[in-house]
Order: sequence, then structure tokens, then C-alpha cells
Amino acid sequence: MNERFSPRLHLWLAIAGIAFRFVLLITGLSAALWFALIHFPDAYNPFTPPDIREAPTVVTPLKLRGLAGEYEICTSVVRASGAKAERTSISSATEGCGMERGLRLQQSRISYGGGIDLTCPAMTALLMWERHVVQPAAQEHLGSEVTRIRHMGTYACRNVNHSAAGRRSGHAAANAIDIQGFDLADGRRITLLSHWGKETDEGRFLAAVHEGACSIFPMVLGPDYNTLHADHFHFEISRWGVCR
Repeated sequence: MNERFSPRLHLWLAIAGIAFRFVLLITGLSAALWFALIHFPDAYNPFTPPDIREAPTVVTPLKLRGLAGEYEICTSVVRASGAKAERTSISSATEGCGMERGLRLQQSRISYGGGIDLTCPAMTALLMWERHVVQPAAQEHLGSEVTRIRHMGTYACRNVNHSAAGRRSGHAAANAIDIQGFDLADGRRITLLSHWGKETDEGRFLAAVHEGACSIFPMVLGPDYNTLHADHFHFEISRWGVCR
């Protein structure tokens, strides 16, 4: 009888051994993940809110997406940066348009020529970009500060590429902003239409702010994307990532 069942017993012992090693592996990985979340710096922990005052990291886009459903936390993040913004909303009877809860920027380190309305995650990304990308790039390539960022708007109830049909643009939910140019403290004006793609200080500055935006905004489109973006950058908080 023992000889008859010994192969089956050996099989079950082998299965039990494999299962035991699998449990040990899962336990070890879980412990490692718990340790990482507890001891990793907040800047690299995707489950902690971003800090606009700190330089972006590889997990910044994940942090920004995580703010989408955390309006109170997000507004605290914006205010902690020193920027002034008021709560606002945009109502629309058109399907897929409007912004239920967002922010109107009243004051930051750089002028935008008036208040701009964005969702809180998009506002957070914009403030990060101007602080950690725009001003450092301006000093490096142009030797002057940016005093104004010229934009072409944030909210617009429309489809992608102004098409009559198709999916809604990020602008329809105030999740996007189009950047056209920059004014400098020394009086110069930098525009994408005049300076993009040129081997000049102005061209290198535009390339730097475009590249830097890609480390913050999930979607960044510029003149190299298509002719519709020949004169502006499109920055958007989106579900997928594109850097063109």
C-alpha cells in the first residue's frame, strides 16, 4: 500500500514545497514594498502628494494624475507653493465639456496676463514647470528672467484638433493650456513661431522648456507634432503620455 501511494505523496510534497517558496517570495516582495513606501523620500513615493517647491522626479506625472480625485489635497498643494488661486468651476450644457471643480490662478512667480482657469492637477503641473523649468532655462540660455508667459487659452469646449467629430480635447475639461511665447526682463520676446528649431539661444531655450515639460505633464505637443501646433506648446494632464 505504501509503495502504491508513494509517488502521489512525493508529488504533493513537491507541490507543497513550490507553494511554500512562492509564499516566501510574495511575503518578501510585500515586505520590500512596505519598507520602500515607508522609507523612500516623499519625492519618489507615488502615493504622497507632490510638492511644487521640490524639483520634479520620475514619479511626478503619477503624482499629478493621483490628484485628479483629491481636490482638497490638491488645493493645499497649490497654496503651499506660495501661489494665489481661487476655487472656480465652469458649467456647460454640452456633453464632455465644463469643469466641476478647478482653480483660477491669481498670482504666481510669472505673469500670464490675467487669471487662467485650470483643473487643480493641471495648475499644479503648470506651477512646477514655471518654477523648475522655465526660469532655470531662461537664466542658462538667455541670461535673463521670464516676466510673462503668453498663452492661447485653457478652456475651450471642442474636440481634438477642432474636428467636427471625435473625442474631446483636453481643453474641453480645462485640463490643458497652450503656450505661445515668453517675455523677458531685458525686453526680448521669444515666440515659437519665430524661434522654434533654430540654433540660437532663443531656440535652445524653447527646446529646454519643451523637454522639461515632458517630465511633468503627461502630454506635451509642440511644432514637431503637426502644423496645428506650429505656434504653440500644448500641455495637458491626460491618461496617456506623449512627448512630441
